[in-house]
Amino acid sequence: QHDAIMLVQQPNVDISEVTTSMWAHEEDPGVQLLGCIAITKLLQKDINDPPSSLRIALSATASVVNAMKAHPNEMIVQEKACGALKLLAPADSRREVSMVASGAVAAIVAAMQAHVGDANVQQEACAAIAAIVQHGGGDRATVVASVSGVTAILNAIAAHPQEKNVQKEGCHALLQLTDFANTASLPELPRTQTEPLLTQAKESFPDECGQMVDTLMGRIS
Repeated sequence: QHDAIMLVQQPNVDISEVTTSMWAHEEDPGVQLLGCIAITKLLQKDINDPPSSLRIALSATASVVNAMKAHPNEMIVQEKACGALKLLAPADSRREVSMVASGAVAAIVAAMQAHVGDANVQQEACAAIAAIVQHGGGDRATVVASVSGVTAILNAIAAHPQEKNVQKEGCHALLQLTDFANTASLPELPRTQTEPLLTQAKESFPDECGQMVDTLMGRIS
């Protein structure tokens, strides 16, 4: 365990070593946390190298989702795992990488539902959903909606009215989802619930949310 913690923090660690350590110590939240952070660093380093990012995603996606499933009550693990999935999203549907078959989308929404009061989890989860839908289109938007992801985003916005980053990422996630309203199966956003939340986001953070809210207002039923 100590060796695994040391290994995944090495600056030149390989993705195979990270994921092997995560699977070998799946019961240890510390290893899972540091593994997710290591995966994020590797992806940030290779952000402009799609083949390398895909190589990472092929083994990392399942490892990150497993960390989330193994430690549902560890908010910091959920937060860092969502951050990793956001960066893994561009590889979705390439080779064997799937944000749906891996359980990633369901795990992200489950984290949101379990930790409504944690602003960091909500921020990273909304950002991950936005990235998955941005890269995966209407099909992924439908999946997010099918696991109550739209409700989870609205709940995040409602629970953290003064958290700029939650408001921004929540609005962005709704914007990405509704971009595919014509090709995805989405629930209608009820104006009575949605309009007050969006209005408050725009009033509190006009620079970050104003333009997105104006677009969303034209899309809600």
